[in-house]
Amino acid sequence: MFRGVTRILRYVAIAVAVAIALFPIYWAAITSLKTKVQALSVPPVWIFRPVVDSYSYITFAKIAFPRYLMNSIIISLGTTAIAIIVGSMAGYALARYKFRGSDGIAFWMLSTRMLPAPAVIIPIYILMRGFGLLDTHLAVILTHGILTIPFAVWVMRAFFEEIPVEIEEAAFVDGCSRWETFRRIILPLSMPGLVVTSLFCIMFSWSEFLFALILTATRAKTATVACTEFRGWMETAWGPACAAAVMTMIPILVIAMSVRKHLVRGLTLGAIKE
Repeated sequence: MFRGVTRILRYVAIAVAVAIALFPIYWAAITSLKTKVQALSVPPVWIFRPVVDSYSYITFAKIAFPRYLMNSIIISLGTTAIAIIVGSMAGYALARYKFRGSDGIAFWMLSTRMLPAPAVIIPIYILMRGFGLLDTHLAVILTHGILTIPFAVWVMRAFFEEIPVEIEEAAFVDGCSRWETFRRIILPLSMPGLVVTSLFCIMFSWSEFLFALILTATRAKTATVACTEFRGWMETAWGPACAAAVMTMIPILVIAMSVRKHLVRGLTLGAIKE
């Protein structure tokens, strides 16, 4: 009986934690479907007739929010492509070529993720201005790529270390080169790791704010930066702001749900060792 009560309390605690975590998303979703008066009413209105005025405003009025979503998609996909290509090759090299200091190099690359963004934003801004890349997709892609490559290297290195070396040795016996073995055997076997790493890189680039704010102005502005433009001198347009937040969350949710099978497998790979 005591064990049953403990299990029930555990489930109740999990349900409460999930409810607390999801409530802001729920509140943003219902606020985006309210009128301006309902969004500002105190006490809050819980039962109402949904309207899509906020979505129409940010889509067809002055904001043109879908353009900013497209900028975020371009930047996120570009960043992820660079991080996966460089990270997988570097991670494979660190996993298979053991030399003096290889572990130190891997940790040093990961430690660059601990560097605070404000410490490097000014040098990066000056560098991008010198190359004439301000307010371009390339400037944000390169910056996000620099920040995500160390993470991709560290994660992919761990996944490659879980693949038995005997598989590669068998490929060498069959006449495959190192590159053919990596491309035709190792990468397919590490697909869960590639999916997990890609998803985290996309999420980082999609939600990153500081570099996108400083390096862009109008043409390459991302959705996360555009979400801050609904606050004025007199009031905040809560309905459009919540609608923009919901539209910003939807692509990531769709991607996560579409790759959830690989995501679960990738997150648990290597958890149990013989």
